[in-house]
Amino acid sequence: MKKRENYFLEGVITKKDEIAPAYINLMNPKYIEIDNHYYSTLIIVNYFREQTELILKSIIDTNINLNISIFYEKQDTYKTIRDLTYHIGNVGVDLKSNNPNRQDIDIAAFTYNDAKYIRREMQVNNEDLYFLYIYVTTFASDVKDLEYLLNKLEGILQSKGMQTRRAYFRQEQAFITSLPIMINSLELKEAAKRNILTSGLVATYPFISSAIFDEEGIFIGTNIYNNSLVFLDRYNTQKYKNANMCIFGTSRSW
Repeated sequence: MKKRENYFLEGVITKKDEIAPAYINLMNPKYIEIDNHYYSTLIIVNYFREQTELILKSIIDTNINLNISIFYEKQDTYKTIRDLTYHIGNVGVDLKSNNPNRQDIDIAAFTYNDAKYIRREMQVNNEDLYFLYIYVTTFASDVKDLEYLLNKLEGILQSKGMQTRRAYFRQEQAFITSLPIMINSLELKEAAKRNILTSGLVATYPFISSAIFDEEGIFIGTNIYNNSLVFLDRYNTQKYKNANMCIFGTSRSW
């Protein structure tokens, strides 16, 4: 121990050496290995067009080890409206002049209506346009456990209308995005980039608390999702409309 302290005093090793991993293995394109732990990242590439709840709530409420990175890039309003107007004009002329029986006519009409909607929201409701990037990194001490967690996450996200893609051959860049250093790699951006208006940003709020705790409440039970204690003051008329309570459960389960 004394010898190690002398190394610090002599400047041979630093705090950076203390927190640095013993090794990093980048040989496998499916994951990155750091000190006997395996990390892999999912890129969220698409979402439901209409989100009525927080899109990340379903995975945050689980007990899976997660690192979630969200990046927002605000776009220039003037340039965006100008580009949208140019796109609307070109596609509108194309829709009127070409054969309506062609295979891509529905897709062209779809993008045309989307562009008009975004332009209207920006001009009338003063909304801003952002580019949104979301990465979900999970880790485990075993490759089989990592694969199980990835499959579970993919199933949960897909059930909520989100399409994912595994960051194969880009695991190093994906792992860096999960670190608190604010780096969003260009190699990942094209896969993860999605448009979103200001009103839609609410659905990406990542901090969720499922705890029910009233300071003057009585102990009701345990939250089955995160094992937090539930204390409820049902006579608090400022928070609840009335003191009525309904309990569902199996007979004799208490």
